[in-house]
This record gives sequence, structure tokens and C-alpha cells, in this order.
Amino acid sequence: MENHEELYEQYLKLKQEFSTYQNFAEKQIQIMSEKNTELEKKLDVLANVVEVSKYINSNISDDNLIPMINDMIIGILGVTYSTIYLRESDGDLIVKACNVEVPNYNIIENKIFSLLGSEEPIVINSREPMFNEFKNKLNIHSVIGVPITLRDKFRGYIVVEHTLFDFFGHGHIKFISAIANQIGIAIENNILYKKIKENSIKDPLLPINNRKHFFDIIEEKVAKYPKKSFAIVMVDIDLFKSFNDSYGHQFGDKVLIETARVLSKNIDQEKDEIARYGGEEIVIYIDDASSHDKVFKIVDDIRRKLSNNVVKYGGIEKSVTASFGISYYPENGDTVQKVLNVSDSMLYKAKKSGRNKVVSA
Repeated sequence: MENHEELYEQYLKLKQEFSTYQNFAEKQIQIMSEKNTELEKKLDVLANVVEVSKYINSNISDDNLIPMINDMIIGILGVTYSTIYLRESDGDLIVKACNVEVPNYNIIENKIFSLLGSEEPIVINSREPMFNEFKNKLNIHSVIGVPITLRDKFRGYIVVEHTLFDFFGHGHIKFISAIANQIGIAIENNILYKKIKENSIKDPLLPINNRKHFFDIIEEKVAKYPKKSFAIVMVDIDLFKSFNDSYGHQFGDKVLIETARVLSKNIDQEKDEIARYGGEEIVIYIDDASSHDKVFKIVDDIRRKLSNNVVKYGGIEKSVTASFGISYYPENGDTVQKVLNVSDSMLYKAKKSGRNKVVSA
């Protein structure tokens, strides 16, 4: 009998110990499961950030980069609305990407978003719908605003919205903050890319294209429209060497810059092209050459405006003139180079006959 009681007591003790161990094990399993779930979430966020980063880096030159990033945010987070604001040079925050089909949409100006002035991440939850002033928009109850910074300098905001109350959590802020950092880097890289690209096609001194880029453009036009007529105008500043010799190279540079400015200002900005050909020579492509008389009048008006322009630098004031030679494609040649040779000959005639003249083929 005693043996049975002892065995029963041992059984109860073992059962209690097992129950205690089982509860402990289940708690540990639950903790590990929660940790694994949290880790999986973090890995998912990291993977998404890496994917977005790869995408940004591979499309750094695309002018639609910001809207594409905005679309990715919507797809990854499953938010209702996403808007990217960037600060312009004048300090204003401008909508650069948005999936809200509402004219003049800008919640930054809403009184609720006065908190954004702190330039810190914020979360706003409201049981009452927000931004009701924007018609044809779903009721919003949860919003995150995350600043975009570059070298500690504020550059804009990513604002995401959801129809569900209290939808956003800490993980969302971390993810959007990571994307905001990528956008800051992308903005800087895009600016650098554009500068490098511009330096490769622009003249280092004058605010016009360089010779190579000019002819690349014209050759492309000819290949695309081989029968379309156009004019090539060669321009040479009269007595340019005397400006350099008498007043110095800095004044000479000013003469070149002013000449390029006047010429650029008086051609069709959308259709015509202008570039520095070399030294004090400038070449112009005039797209509409259907009327030779009209082309001649345009060029002669430019010549007159240039001669009336006074170049001022270092207390020196001088009027500058130029000579112009015009030729036409395809009348004067079946290649760009042949047409250019003719305009160069016309320029030579203009200079030999007294300068400050326009001679056309």
C-alpha cells in the first residue's frame, strides 16, 4: 500500500514538473516564433530596401525616377496614397510624385501638417476622416510623414496615407525612412549625372552646345528626315583678335559670351540649334528653311541686333559685329559636311566684302 502511495506521489510530482516544463517550453517556442516573425519582417523590409536601391541606381538618369519610386512604395506597403514632396531652390515644397487624382493636391499646406515643420518623422491617426477638403478622395485615418535629407540638409518629404485607423507602425517608419535616404542619394547622383552629361555636350565657356554634340543632333535629324530642308549658318566675330590684343582675353571671353547670348536669344529655342564651332566661330542650324528669304531676314535681324549690342567689361564698352554665311540642305549638298563647306565659303565672302554682312548661297 505504501509503495502505491509513494509511486502515486512521484507520478504527481513528475506530472507537475512535466507541466511546468511544457509551459516553459511553449513560452520559449512562442518567444522564438515571435522573434522569427519579427526577423522575417525585418528581412522583408531589408530585401525591399535593397530592391528599391538597385532600382534607383539602375535608373539614376531617368527623369521619371521619383514617380517610379513612389509607385514602388505603394506596391510594397499596400498604402492607399503616397506623395513625394521635394524642396525647390526657392524653398517651396513641390509635389513631385503622387497617385492622388485630385487637382492641386498638397496636404503639406493642410493645418494638420503644421507638424511637418519639425522635419522629423511623424505619425498621425484620426478616427475622423482627414483632408476632406479634397473631393473624390477616400477617407484617410492614418498618415506617416518622413523627411528626405541629404548630408543633414532637409530636401523634402514622403507622405503615405491609409484608410484604416492606426495602420502604420514602427516598421513602416523604418522602411520609409530607408527609402527617403535612397531618394536623397538619388537626387544628388541625378544632379551629378546631369552635370556630367551637360559638360559632355556644352561648350566649357559659352552657354551653348559644343561642336560634336551639334553635329550629332544634325546628323540624327538628317537620318530621320533625309528630305527635309534646313539651313546652316556660319558666324564669325569680326576683328575678334583685336579685342584680345587690345583689351585682354577676359574681355575677349566676354565678347564671345555676349555674342552667343544674342544669337541664342534670337533663334527658335524649340527647333533650332546653336553651337561653338571653334575659336570665335559659331554655327547655327535653322530648322525651317522652306523660304530662303525668310531665313535671310532672320539671320540679318540677328546681325543687326548683335551690332547694336554693347559689350561691357572692366570699364570697357565696345560694340561687336559679326559676319554670316548661309547654305541650305539639300540644295547645297547631300551631306551635312558639304552644306557646311558652302556656308563657310559664304562666310568668307561676307568677311572679304567688308564684314558685318550676311551672304547666302
